[in-house]
Amino acid sequence: MSKPLSIEDLYTDTGTFDQQKVLQVLHSRVAFTKDNEIVFTADPTKLKARDAILLYALAKKVLKNNAKIESEMVTSAEIINKTKINKNTVNVTVMRLKGPKLLLGAGAGYEIPMFKVDEAVALLSDNKSI
Repeated sequence: MSKPLSIEDLYTDTGTFDQQKVLQVLHSRVAFTKDNEIVFTADPTKLKARDAILLYALAKKVLKNNAKIESEMVTSAEIINKTKINKNTVNVTVMRLKGPKLLLGAGAGYEIPMFKVDEAVALLSDNKSI
């Protein structure tokens, strides 16, 4: 007979995504300042809007996972400010990313859910379309 599960069995000290894979896809595309700001190392307007948004959201997820920031939530206004991508393009792309649940709404913002991190990394690695 197996031991019954308790709530303690569900706690973890590690993230539930492969941070190394995420860091590899972020490397040479984004950097973090000492103040934990995310900066693109190349002009984000030259990227596909989908890629710029996913890179930014993954970068926030890594910072949150490492307790560098309080929230991984991204807003459309924040994405527009950081990427300089046109507002309409950002809004349409966010809606497209919500369809396959690559972005989920939470409060006033969006996040990449843990169960979609690998898919987001694969899209950025293979330059696939959704």
